[in-house]
Amino acid sequence: MPFPGMAQQLSFSQPHGICDAPFQLTITRSDDYHGLTIRYTLDGSEPTQQSAAYSSPLSVSGTTVVRAALVADTGRVSPIVTATYLFLDDVLQQSDSPAGYPSQWGRYTTISGRAKADYGMDPDMTTNRTLRPKMLEGLRSLPILSLVSDKDNFFSHVNDSVHGGIYIFTGPPVGDNTGHGWTRPASIELMGGPQAHDLTVNCGVRLHGGHGRLAEKNPKHSFRLVFKPKYEGPGTLNYPLFGEDEPHTFNQLVLRCHFGNSWQHWSEDNRKKAQYTRDVWARRMQRRMGHTSVNALYVNLFLNGMYWGVYNIAERVDAQFGKDYLGGKKSNMDVVKIEEEGGNHYEAAEGNLVAWNEMVMTAVKAYLPENYARLDTLLDKEAFIDYMLINQYAGNTDWDHHNWYAIRRRGPESQGFRFLCWDSEVILENPTENVLGKNNGNASPTGIFHNLMKNSDFARRYVRRAREVLADDGLLGPASVVEVWDSLYSTISTVIYAEAARWGDYRRDVHRWQTAGQLYTVDNHYMTERNRLLTQYFPSRSAFVLDRINAMVPPEAIQVLRSDMTQSDRYYNLNGQLVAHPSKGVYIRNGKKVFIK
Repeated sequence: MPFPGMAQQLSFSQPHGICDAPFQLTITRSDDYHGLTIRYTLDGSEPTQQSAAYSSPLSVSGTTVVRAALVADTGRVSPIVTATYLFLDDVLQQSDSPAGYPSQWGRYTTISGRAKADYGMDPDMTTNRTLRPKMLEGLRSLPILSLVSDKDNFFSHVNDSVHGGIYIFTGPPVGDNTGHGWTRPASIELMGGPQAHDLTVNCGVRLHGGHGRLAEKNPKHSFRLVFKPKYEGPGTLNYPLFGEDEPHTFNQLVLRCHFGNSWQHWSEDNRKKAQYTRDVWARRMQRRMGHTSVNALYVNLFLNGMYWGVYNIAERVDAQFGKDYLGGKKSNMDVVKIEEEGGNHYEAAEGNLVAWNEMVMTAVKAYLPENYARLDTLLDKEAFIDYMLINQYAGNTDWDHHNWYAIRRRGPESQGFRFLCWDSEVILENPTENVLGKNNGNASPTGIFHNLMKNSDFARRYVRRAREVLADDGLLGPASVVEVWDSLYSTISTVIYAEAARWGDYRRDVHRWQTAGQLYTVDNHYMTERNRLLTQYFPSRSAFVLDRINAMVPPEAIQVLRSDMTQSDRYYNLNGQLVAHPSKGVYIRNGKKVFIK
């Protein structure tokens, strides 16, 4: 770190978080540093020699972000310490024209013009006597993540890789990608919520995502947090973000904004389906089925003290993630994904593509026994089957030309590549959606799946697992999927009222673009979609998908193991004779040919 041993030399008399009454804030320093001046700011900027010198307690009576540091005549000599104090009445009265912030954001990429800025809460909702208490409850119901940086780091219109604002130059995957990879110094504070979080740390912040960066498509962007000493914080964050029993170590984290099926989306049909739980549902289902998945933590995000909406913090799929879940060393991880910048292409985000290419080419001829056996060290077949079933059940239409990760540990203990659900926001829409025939080429998950289905053993295992998990009492049966769905709803059931006040008016009042929007509310829109899913999607979806799988994989295509036979099965040989214990050969099982090993 630039300032070793000095991170804790300043302290605040009042802990950060939600405040219910005004108070006097005292900033103190260690006795070892009495020759240095405490300087502070209240606008998110970094304290410098020109900042106000602290000499007496500060009166805090409204939402305030305090940043302080020790400063000598030669400049700042300590890391910045940050504390955010939130007064919820101020949050609900959040202005649409905060002092010092631009009225326009970045240029549109696929259309002409520049995005009109949107900072405020909608007064139609915040002044509603019924809705207001729900918003206040929602703002307290989740942990708060306060992201603080000099406002120019977010909103400067100077086109410069050092001084340009990352919310202005978003680095989208199409058109002008200026800003891609720009990272700015910041601090984060995670506080409150049911887990009583209490974390303050300095880090880097950059924008994250693909088309969600386009100003015309999405005004509420995702962020990535980067932990490196150059940002005056730790090189690795050690904190039980997702609970004591989960990994504690992170090099990067993703703040996911919920882009697909959200109220700020450019498409009216998409906006009507807003639920803010689809992507997390897919990740939770993957874990529920016994496999590696990406953790998530719902938070209320504040940007320099301004409410920015409901986000979820997700683990970044990188070498540290691989070490935590697969074991071994960080240097032994291969992480493969689709990179959207410059056109979709396969990329090794960690490691290389050597084993990946070998796996893909081996799967092409998986019908050969030797190739199929060789895949045991290249692909976790059981995890892959469940990964495919989750996406097939969910009817994932924004996949697999992108929106997935595959991770593998190299070495003799490798279990092969495991695919991870990621960015699964365009799912659970049409109860009769059928993605079983999707095939985006040999190197895509769907292409690998169809190649593997040419092997009778894999096809048998796939169908057997499908019948197990899609049964009424299966993990992808109606009761199980609704249990996960409702657990997520219960987490955000009140905070979505605040989300509606923040972004529910955007396509009506700020930027209509392709289709004029409405004022999206929980009662009129969110609950309508929730009820549709509970009454029309979940009750019938499992049976529909299983029926399509049975139609796609007829019994005569599968060699049945004797261990799969049940007492209720009736077998006849080709001469029409009923047999209790068929030997190897071709038999009739419930009117259809089967091959018995």
